[in-house]
Order: sequence, then C-alpha cells, then structure tokens
Amino acid sequence: MISQISAQISMLAFAVALLSGVSAGNSFWTVLSRALIAMTIALFISQAVTWAGKLALRDHLQRKKYDIDHGRVSGAEGDPRTPTNATTQAS
Repeated sequence: MISQISAQISMLAFAVALLSGVSAGNSFWTVLSRALIAMTIALFISQAVTWAGKLALRDHLQRKKYDIDHGRVSGAEGDPRTPTNATTQAS
C-alpha cells in the first residue's frame, strides 16, 4: 500500500513538473532534470507520510479491537449503541 500510493504521488509530481516546465518555455534538459528531481523528492516525502498514516491507522484499529474484546463500548453520550441507565432500568 505504501509503495503504491507513494509511486502514484511521485508520478503526479513528475507530470506536474513536466507540464509547468514546458508551459514556461524551458529547454528539454532543464524540464527533464527538474521533473526528475521533483519526482524523487515527492517519492521520499510521500513514503514518509504514507508510513505515518499506516501507523496511525494501525494504532486506531488496535485500540478499537481492544475495546471490543474487553466489552468496552466507545461512543459519545446519546449514542444508541451506548447502554444508559434509562434503558437498563426500563427492561
């Protein structure tokens, strides 16, 4: 997942750099070298961002699983899934 997302972002950066360089009227080698630099930088940045996102998502899901396994119901007050005193007394 990380490599796929970062590859797509880096290719997008390469395409944007190519289009902006051509529209500015730069030479072929200038446009190509700057686009390659932009692609490389975008690849490293997107690798770091997607890795951090993966860790945050994994931590969140592990916490949810822990709450479910130990019978804890997470939710705000007024959430229909959360048992309240009124519903337990009425039954």
